[in-house]
Amino acid sequence: MRTPRLSRRSGISLVELLVAMTLLGFVGLSILRTFTSQARFADLQTKRLNARAVSRGPVNLLMSEARMVETGSGVVSASASSVTLRVPVVMGLVCGNTGGATVLSLMPVDSAVLASASISGHAYRQESGVYAYTEASVTMSAGGNAVCNDPTANITMVDGGRMVYVTPQMPAGAVGSVAFLYQNVRYDFANSTAFTGRVGLWRTQVTSGATEELASPFDAASRFRFYRADQDTVDTGVPTLSEIRGIGLELVGASERARFGRTTPETSRMQTAVFFMNRLN
Repeated sequence: MRTPRLSRRSGISLVELLVAMTLLGFVGLSILRTFTSQARFADLQTKRLNARAVSRGPVNLLMSEARMVETGSGVVSASASSVTLRVPVVMGLVCGNTGGATVLSLMPVDSAVLASASISGHAYRQESGVYAYTEASVTMSAGGNAVCNDPTANITMVDGGRMVYVTPQMPAGAVGSVAFLYQNVRYDFANSTAFTGRVGLWRTQVTSGATEELASPFDAASRFRFYRADQDTVDTGVPTLSEIRGIGLELVGASERARFGRTTPETSRMQTAVFFMNRLN
């Protein structure tokens, strides 16, 4: 009986195995580097987007309030890190004075805006065009229709508006004069509570003291600049308050954390400006 011969099977030598593993290592290393590079790039873009978003967030609120500011006495104080504005809350016309109060026919205003405001005083426009301000605790109550409807005033309430008694009185407010109630609002760059050791942009209602951190973190280079009358370039310093006609914003937003391999956060610089619309010149 013949014993069958076993056929030889070809295999992989140790040298071939080592070469294959070496090539596989090079390929894996190349793929790892690609993934790492893409991950770092994505992280960089995310941090830069976060930095830009910090600057964009508070701009709308600040600009909408600053546009309403009256130029003559609308700026209470100003510096590179802080600005306090007299922001009109509701506007109307003077109907007349009665019983120690002034009757106003007010324009329509959002009820939430009026309820959240902290009234600091009132102002009315004189014949010269200059506003006379009274900074005091203001009370407002419904009524005064008879004063506004009197032939000497003949002021019709606008749809959605209302007629109110306001104290203290506007003794020299002529019938038909433009008047408004305002609140003092301060915007400033100060220490952030959300990010320790960083800077935030704060909004404070001066009369009530209510304050909120609108956005953070910002770089310490963020600041306010100011435009004066008859100039189209921003001032390097702070002009006389009555000459200020607009605010330049230099916002340097920063990412919350540094990207991979860095110790400092990414920053994004944004420059914009807002000009006062309630003005004679």
